[in-house]
Amino acid sequence: MINAGITSQLLLTLFKIEGVVHYGIAGNANPSLHIGFVTIPQYWSHSALWSWQRYGYGPSDELPLETNGDYTRTIGYIKFADYAENVTACNSHDNLLNNVWFQPEEVFPVDGTPEQRQHAFWIPVDPLYFNISKSLEDMELENCVNATTCLDETPRVVQVHGGTSAGIYVDNAAYRSFIYNKFNVSPVDMESAAVALICMQQRVPFIIIRALSDLAGGGSAESNEIDTFISLASNNSVNVVVEFIKRLVAAPLVSDH
Repeated sequence: MINAGITSQLLLTLFKIEGVVHYGIAGNANPSLHIGFVTIPQYWSHSALWSWQRYGYGPSDELPLETNGDYTRTIGYIKFADYAENVTACNSHDNLLNNVWFQPEEVFPVDGTPEQRQHAFWIPVDPLYFNISKSLEDMELENCVNATTCLDETPRVVQVHGGTSAGIYVDNAAYRSFIYNKFNVSPVDMESAAVALICMQQRVPFIIIRALSDLAGGGSAESNEIDTFISLASNNSVNVVVEFIKRLVAAPLVSDH
């Protein structure tokens, strides 16, 4: 996340950039999608900015610095006790790790008032770029790594609601299910939200394209097969990006956007 943010800021500072097309591979939190699919989210979030609540406090208790606007309970939380095992014989159970509340990022847009912060959890991609990307859904993508290793589901390009990023490699079925059900995210990676936040603050249009290389701890047959399918996912991502750029350049009014 830090490297992606710094690199993005340097890119926009040192060069005259009209727009950013970021791409790569990602884990998949969406049970309706499969390895090899290429996802294009409309929104991105950074889901590892937390307020970790003191043990003994709950949803009705104010967070530290909440009244100052530093932290909020509006986005939601994960309760660690909900994921405890082997406690069925107990009348009640809890967990000393308690609750983690998800927080929005502080942002300072270049066209905003200096030192006056704004907050953002969901960062939308550029609407023109997103509209153009809709036409990519008819692309044919690679289905086989070699003559003997192929995917059960034929990959395709799909627009999805959201993706999320954190400095965390997700390989856990319970957390995968939680973030999908809580935030309706599909690709899960470790860079994209940083790129999105920099572009948002610099008011530069952007879009992010991520091919699914693993199931982030979910599933069985294809789960965690990143070593097998990383090349296929990478190729699918590159092919979609190249085609997107062709269609972006050919689109009307791009130079005025």
